Amino acid sequence: MKQGIGYLNQNDLKINKEDITKQCKKIPNWKAPGLDGVQGYWIKKITSCHQRIAEQLDEILNGKAELPQWITFGRTVLCLKDPSRGNAVDNFRPISCLPLMWKLMTGVIAESMYTFLEMNDVLPNEQKGCRRKTRGTKDQLLIDKLVLRDCKRRHTYLSMAWIDYRKAYDMVPHS
Repeated sequence: MKQGIGYLNQNDLKINKEDITKQCKKIPNWKAPGLDGVQGYWIKKITSCHQRIAEQLDEILNGKAELPQWITFGRTVLCLKDPSRGNAVDNFRPISCLPLMWKLMTGVIAESMYTFLEMNDVLPNEQKGCRRKTRGTKDQLLIDKLVLRDCKRRHTYLSMAWIDYRKAYDMVPHS
């Protein structure tokens, strides 16, 4: 760990109305809602509820209130990947619709974590895929292309490896 990074626990995060209002702007208006049945449009437009939502999510986060069971349950729909393959078990992709309150809470936590990591310079420059406002994959592909071109022009040796990661869902046996 780099110097200056102190211990941070969940009690250091306080969810306030501004956090909820900022996170609400990122929510799509009419995407399929979770079990709560609330569309993003209404949470965005009824700003008088943002203070109460912030208070309740802060109580849940800091252990003053129980996490309601409905907030973590989603509705999952299986979407067909390739119609020509038919109803094969591995030909379906699961899409889960989680409640917006869960998305709000995890979004605020993620924003706080990212800010902490940026302030303490913890994110390595080599991992551009996890940095905001970067074109991680494109940048890395351009760098690879330039390195290969340079080695070819200079007739130098190059040792390189690419790792091809498969989706976790596709690796699960569907039998």
